[in-house]
Amino acid sequence: MRAHSLIAFSVLMQAAAEAFLSGRISSGDSLRFSLLAFLGCTLLFLTAGRTSRTRGRGSAEISSGVWRSFAVLNVASAVTFLGLYVALVWVPAAFAASLMAGIGPLAASTLARLSGETRPAASWVRSVGLFVASVLTAAAVQPSLLDTSSWQSGPATSAVGACLALLAGIGATVLARLSRRLGKRGIAPSVVMAHRFHLTYVLAALALTSDQLTEPPRLEWGVTALVAFGGVVIPLYALQIGAQRTAAPVTMALLATQPGLAYLVQGALGHPLTVPGTVAVALLLLVATAVVRVEHRLPRTRVVTAPELPKEGDGAASTRGL
Repeated sequence: MRAHSLIAFSVLMQAAAEAFLSGRISSGDSLRFSLLAFLGCTLLFLTAGRTSRTRGRGSAEISSGVWRSFAVLNVASAVTFLGLYVALVWVPAAFAASLMAGIGPLAASTLARLSGETRPAASWVRSVGLFVASVLTAAAVQPSLLDTSSWQSGPATSAVGACLALLAGIGATVLARLSRRLGKRGIAPSVVMAHRFHLTYVLAALALTSDQLTEPPRLEWGVTALVAFGGVVIPLYALQIGAQRTAAPVTMALLATQPGLAYLVQGALGHPLTVPGTVAVALLLLVATAVVRVEHRLPRTRVVTAPELPKEGDGAASTRGL
């Protein structure tokens, strides 16, 4: 399956989970969901890696450089997922998700430029356009977003929530870039999945022990676990495979469609759709598709010619098992 198709599948699955959970969960459910999803993901792929090693399918050796990348992945994963969940406490979900998804392509262009990659001026225009389209789509889907006085939090905490959502989007961009780099070094997606969420589930577990940070969960453990597996573990594995084979701007443009797709899935589940909201989502999908097609054709060159070839022992031998 092509990398783009895997990312699109992941986005659709995550959007479906988001649509199902919308309005059904408390902050306690969000943290419990995070704990089950990311601890389960880690245990699943650690077990799969040990099974492969036991059957003699590969070496457990991973280079120190890869371990450093895993450490950064842990921080970026925690910032991305927990940052978004905390943001949802202070700002509406549609607004937070749109900020997170919309900032991704712009953050990808910025990080690429800081890394010495050449970026055509048109790429910046496309990134800004996709960010504006994401925010406008959120406003069309949920018109009450324009009336900030209706939000549950005050101006200060709303600003903090918006900043956390933006930070989550930047974290997701770092994940996409690191995943691409690890893919070039030959690190298997299953190995990355086994090691990128340690900090996330630890922080989720710590937060669950604080009554001041969480509201009582509404969903039963079984339902939460089922949605976590179908809405996080499976799609994130597909996303990891796709992201390791795809340039970060393309990955982030595809991820920018997730809030709009969640809105459409909510409609399929019985949530009333509006004409402005549906039209805005359709336009967002068209813009994102156009950006993906153009970005995919762009050459990836660097101004700084620092070598990126893997060192001896960093390549395929490190990817066949844990």
